Amino acid sequence: MIDIYIYENDTALLSLFSQSIENFILIDELDMNLRLATNNPSDILDKASSSKNTCLFFLNIDLNIDMNGLILAQTIRKLQPLCFIVFITSHSEKIFMTFQYKIEALDFIIKDTYDKMKSKIHECLLDVVDKYAAANSYLLKTFVIPLDQRRIIINYNDILFFKTSKDFHKIILYARNRTIEFPAQLKEVELQLEEPFFRCHRSYLINTTQISEVDFQTGMITMADGQVCPISMRMKKILKKKLERGK
Repeated sequence: MIDIYIYENDTALLSLFSQSIENFILIDELDMNLRLATNNPSDILDKASSSKNTCLFFLNIDLNIDMNGLILAQTIRKLQPLCFIVFITSHSEKIFMTFQYKIEALDFIIKDTYDKMKSKIHECLLDVVDKYAAANSYLLKTFVIPLDQRRIIINYNDILFFKTSKDFHKIILYARNRTIEFPAQLKEVELQLEEPFFRCHRSYLINTTQISEVDFQTGMITMADGQVCPISMRMKKILKKKLERGK
């Protein structure tokens, strides 16, 4: 999940940016959330300091207050070192100032026609999605679910288990804080995943690190959230050895 923040002192533009972003998230089914749109820099810093997700900031450089967009961005970068920052400005010459402040901006939106600004916002959103996916695949083991234009990225340690759906050619992913149904076959997903996932049953693929208890007599596995998954007779010995090895 990517949290989005907008800081713009022009009320009309603030509304435009907010509406455009919400529309793009909805239409493209992006795994993003517009957390805050404001003209108060303190609100941005308060929210940013408590966010546990990757953050994307749209910041106006041209602020007629003590804290301009560049100083705000510097402070944000200290709070969220891995965040994405996009600057909004009506003066293209100010772009070069961002290098002096060593902010490492992702992109710049020049205040122009509404259509041009909306198009640029869309480009930035898609660019961040791609960079976020690449970074997470490199740093952590992740599973990516493609849903039309949407890509949902879930860390291995957040996944409890997969289960075949009643709908043909669909499976259900049960994670710590969400449940997602998507088109796929369990065998295909099994081939994509690495340890610690285990096919305990023809209809279930579990994360062995999320097991709370296994009753080999009844053939039932209790997961960390209390849900129960069955284990087939022929997979009992394999699972027992895997758990004994700590996998």
